[in-house]
Order: sequence, then structure tokens, then C-alpha cells
Amino acid sequence: MTDHTYTKVKQYIERYHMIKAHDLVITGVSGGADSVCLLHLLWRMRRERGFRLLVVHVDHGVRAESGEDAAHVEALCRKLDVPFYLRKVDMNGYALRKGLSSEEAGRELRYQAFAEVLEAQKREHESCRIAVAHNSNDRAETMLFHLFRGSGIKGFSSIQPVREAVIRPILCLERTEIEQYLQKNRLSYCRDRTNEEDTYTRNRIRHHILSYAQKEICTGAVAHMGELAETLTETERYLAEQTRRVYEECVEEIRSRKAVAFCGRSGTEAADSSGNVRT
Repeated sequence: MTDHTYTKVKQYIERYHMIKAHDLVITGVSGGADSVCLLHLLWRMRRERGFRLLVVHVDHGVRAESGEDAAHVEALCRKLDVPFYLRKVDMNGYALRKGLSSEEAGRELRYQAFAEVLEAQKREHESCRIAVAHNSNDRAETMLFHLFRGSGIKGFSSIQPVREAVIRPILCLERTEIEQYLQKNRLSYCRDRTNEEDTYTRNRIRHHILSYAQKEICTGAVAHMGELAETLTETERYLAEQTRRVYEECVEEIRSRKAVAFCGRSGTEAADSSGNVRT
């Protein structure tokens, strides 16, 4: 399972051209199962693919045990000899000031932290990537959330493997595969008790809807939804490309017509100035 998972993620990275040689890859590691798995896989891959790996841990200042999470991630980074950067933020205060939900505030603050470290550590001529640990289950949960509130093709394609500089190398893995990988490699991780609560909509979908679908309707529900998301992603890209092409053709045709009309008017004006009668 360990080598199979490594190969699967490696092929997924290659399929979407996520990481190239000499890239700087900043990995967000909370200390949870997903991010620890991501870090370990990228750590194994870094020399083979020739990229530089850094870790950023964001302490949101909410949970009493957040200091323990940071210490756990720092110890793992020390063991793997990966540079570790800690950023402490006030998520609740930021959410209040900005009028955001705690989830939205946390997301904004994390990406701000990633961008700060990236800017400070980037070397000349170095392309940068931000690796985050969304998995197939996260993608399926997001698809359901978009379905319930209403969406189009782009929304149903859910979480994307690549979005600008952000990459999601383990989006191809289900949560069970991640847990098996951690067990096989004897990797410990932190547990966030808020993930077990039903406070957030995503948690309710995870605990009561998606889990039911997996157990009672189809054991491959998450995998099938991931396949659908991939298909919809390709469909949305194709439609966007065709729209762009047709738009450019229309613009070019309009420009050509305007140029012909302008040349026609210029010729008439030239004839008028020479004393000839306009027709």
C-alpha cells in the first residue's frame, strides 16, 4: 500500500504538472492526518524531482492544544530535515473585523501566511508552489455542498488539483488510503476535536450524508464522485477554451471589418480632396 500510494500521488503530480525541478514548494502542515501524509510523500519525492521543500504551520489561536500541534509538526520537520516556519494569527478577531465566518477567516489567514513565507524564502529564478492537503473525501463533500445550494459545471467540478500556484497532490487519495499510509509508515498525527463536531456544514455532510452514501448506497461513492469531478473539470476547461477561441475569432473579424471600412472611408476622402465628385 505504501509504494502504491506513493506511485499514485507521483503520477497525479505528473498528470497535472504540479511540480517541476528547481521549484520551491511550501507545504501547509496542520499536524492532522492529511497534511502529515502530504508532507511525508513530498519529502520522499523531493530529491527525485529536484525541488526545495518548506513547511508552514499556522496557529489560529483558537484551540487550547494548538501549541502541542505546532510542536508535533516542528518535531516531524526536524526529523525529516525540512525547514519549519510557524505563524500565529488571531482567527476569531480577524473574522469579526472582516465580517467573515471562522472557516473563511482561517482560509484567508493561512494563505496570507503561505504568501509571506514564500516571498521571504523565494530565490531568484525559482518558481513557487503552495501544496495543501485536500483529499478525495474533501472533494466529494464540496461537490455535495455545491449541489445542495445550487451550482453549475464549475461548482460541481469541486476542488481543483491546481489553482494558480496552489497544488493539491493528494486530491487523488481517499481518507482511508491516507490512514493506511500513515499506519504503514508509523507516522503519528494530531487530532482536531472540532472535526468530530457538527458545528460546520462540511462536518455534517461528512458525518451524516457522505458516510451514509459510502456504507448504505455505494462503497465506491467517493471514488465515483472524484471521477465525475475530473470529467467536469475537463468539460469546463474545454468549454472555456472554445469560448475563448470563438471570442478571439469574433474580435478579429470585427477588427478586420473596421479596418476595411476605415480604408474605404480614407480612399473616398482622398478622392474628395482632389476635386473629384463623390459617388
